[in-house]
Parts: sequence; C-alpha cells; structure tokens
Amino acid sequence: MEFPSFPQLLEHHWGTWVCQRTRFYLDGTPANHGKAQLQITGLAPASGLGMVFTWSENNRPVAVTTLTFDPDAQQFRQDNGTGASRTGYYTWNPAGVMELTLALASGQSVTERLWFASANLRLRTVLVRRDQGLESVAFYSDIRRVAAP
Repeated sequence: MEFPSFPQLLEHHWGTWVCQRTRFYLDGTPANHGKAQLQITGLAPASGLGMVFTWSENNRPVAVTTLTFDPDAQQFRQDNGTGASRTGYYTWNPAGVMELTLALASGQSVTERLWFASANLRLRTVLVRRDQGLESVAFYSDIRRVAAP
C-alpha cells in the first residue's frame, strides 16, 4: 500500500484491531502467545500529530498509550499516563512501513516495525535488545474490524 504523506500513513492505523502475538525469548524461556483488542484513534488537531492506543484483553481495558510525532526531528514521544514520557525515533516510507525505536530506562532498546499486508491486515515485529544482544522477538498480526454495510 502506498501513502504519499506521513499523516496519511498514521490515519490508516485508526480503527479497532484484533491482535494476535507470539513472543520468543532467546534465553530459553518458553514462547508466549496472546490476543488483544486494540483501538487506535488520532489526536485532536490542536494536540499535534499522533495516535492514542487503547488495549483490552478479555473485554477489560489494559493500557492506554499516546504517541505524538515531530516530523521535523523524526522523533516521537510516548506517554502511557504514568507521568514519565519517553522520546524515541521513527522512520517511515511511502510503501507504508514505519519503524519506531525507543530506549528504555532498564537499558533495553525496543524496535517495532509496522506495515500493511492489505488495507485491513497490519503486521508488526518487535525486537528487544540489551547491551549483550537480542533478548526477545515478537510477531503480531492485527486484523481490522470492519463494520457490516
């Protein structure tokens, strides 16, 4: 899918998604699997360019995270409501691939790559690294819920 502008790419993420995850640990810990519902909305225009993510599992809210993007610096700010926001970096291309990189206080680095296989199928990979190397990898497939006509 092609997106001529970054705001168009962000808008394509909006909606309700059913997410399935498999995470693999490189230290021998057994893989884990999960399922969630994700609601993605845009920020109010006065708040800037960004998205709000609301996760639910078993029909119960789990977390809310806001990402605000600064296109001039290719940075984003992540705020999960705890009062401590983090700043990361992002890249994107018109083919619809976005990559987010965030350094955590724990010393870990998280890189998430997102792309669309089709209009209503979003794929994601997440790599978690420490100084010693790769710690875990995860693969997500997200299917957009589409209302019946």
